[in-house]
Amino acid sequence: MERSFKPTINIIILNYNGRDLLAECMPSIVEASHTSKYSCKVTVIDNVSTDGSIEFVKAEFCDVEVVEAKENLVLCSYNDVLRIIKDDIVILLNNDIKVRNDFVDPLVERFKDEDTFLVSPKSYYFDGRYEGGRSYAFIKYGVFGTDHFFKEDCEQANEKSYTFASGYGAFDREKFIELGGYDDLYLPGRLEDADLCFRAWKMGYKCYYEPESVVYHKGAESFKDNFGVNGTLVINFRNVFLFMWKNISSPLFLLEHIVLLFPRLIFACLRGQTEFVYGFLKAIPLLPKAVKRRNPENCLFTDRDVFEMVRHG
Repeated sequence: MERSFKPTINIIILNYNGRDLLAECMPSIVEASHTSKYSCKVTVIDNVSTDGSIEFVKAEFCDVEVVEAKENLVLCSYNDVLRIIKDDIVILLNNDIKVRNDFVDPLVERFKDEDTFLVSPKSYYFDGRYEGGRSYAFIKYGVFGTDHFFKEDCEQANEKSYTFASGYGAFDREKFIELGGYDDLYLPGRLEDADLCFRAWKMGYKCYYEPESVVYHKGAESFKDNFGVNGTLVINFRNVFLFMWKNISSPLFLLEHIVLLFPRLIFACLRGQTEFVYGFLKAIPLLPKAVKRRNPENCLFTDRDVFEMVRHG
């Protein structure tokens, strides 16, 4: 069902010690906000930066609003801000993203459908390589995962479709608040975006890939800088377990997870893949918290329904 409305748009950039990135990326975002036919503004959420990011934005972009977070909650910093602002649609971006000047309107047009929750743009790396935007989710060998339909720019990259990506893109602000936003269970990060997207799908909302909207992503290196490659893998595996325990309700998927868990742990040890084992051990103390936050019983779709819809939509 389509709705007739003139939405207000807020492009919100999350920043932590990214002064140089803001200098490189902000001009394209501000230009895009002026190019859009919709009422569109730009906001920066600063996660307690110490590199002069706030002073830089205020000095160089006088029409950009700055919101100073009290602590660095990574993506969860969006939650409080989105509860306060009144805009209809929020476009959430990292500080290392440049945009094409016409990227806003193709995202917004999708929200004429009342069930739209997220619209994800087509993303390239700064060097021109295709990054993604259209993705799907699955359970394999008892563990949740996501992947892109294709690895390089090809004809499929230009097809409008469903997606499972929600790391950045346009969101219906009211639905975002209704779902509780990003879950701090996953801090310091990894899979909180997939968690939000999965919950939206199960409640009957839709997440779309819109290839006519184009952004350029430098690529998140800060996580590896802070935690190292092995530390990042440990956090990722920890959060995969937390995702399973919090979100998956299918008896068959849960049975597969339980039956294959210890063989996979043993296999990982034998192959020297200790990150998988450490991830599991770090997830165990958070098991009660994950179970307490399990999906409500009034979900419209099953786990399998969601996986099938996204993959074939």
